[in-house]
Amino acid sequence: MPQRQHEVCIVANCDRKHKARGYCQTHYMQFKRGISELGEIRERIREKPEQCIEEGCTEEVKAKGLCKMHYQRLLRHGFTKYRDRKKPPKICRVPGCESWLYSNGLCNAHYCKDRMWSEFGFTIDAYIEMLADQNDVCKICKQPETSKDARSGKTKDFAIDHCHKTGKIRGLLCIKCNTAIGLFQDDPILLRSAVEYLKLFN
Repeated sequence: MPQRQHEVCIVANCDRKHKARGYCQTHYMQFKRGISELGEIRERIREKPEQCIEEGCTEEVKAKGLCKMHYQRLLRHGFTKYRDRKKPPKICRVPGCESWLYSNGLCNAHYCKDRMWSEFGFTIDAYIEMLADQNDVCKICKQPETSKDARSGKTKDFAIDHCHKTGKIRGLLCIKCNTAIGLFQDDPILLRSAVEYLKLFN
């Protein structure tokens, strides 16, 4: 393997690592730009960035003595600190939901559901009305929903049960009952057979 001709830059008083044509990276770029006199490279002294002037904030300053977060807050809201709430936050109007209001009297999750359901001719208002008619319990087992959402830890909404042939909505079911009739393929004969089977052992 041939030995490298240069280990460091050939420019006087430059001890930087060789890059190409005998020059270091900086002098090589100067050479490519046509600079005739390649002299000593001035070292850039980077001072420690200023800290945000907000009390308790140690982030680097972006503008006007503020870090990026506080500066953005100033631009958007005209102030850098969160204002104390004068009134408690409003709550979603869906019974049992305690999430904060997002839009149209709904939290973000129920607002998104309302938009999705509307594509199938169902609304959040129809859900609330149906829930009231069932006294906030499952139409089959007459028990409240107990299943929790894995991410939020909140109780899930009732499942909207419908006929897979006609699309007609039949009622609101808990996750267990909805899964059960789905596994029995919505077949009354199969369900009656299961009932008769259970009676044999009771």
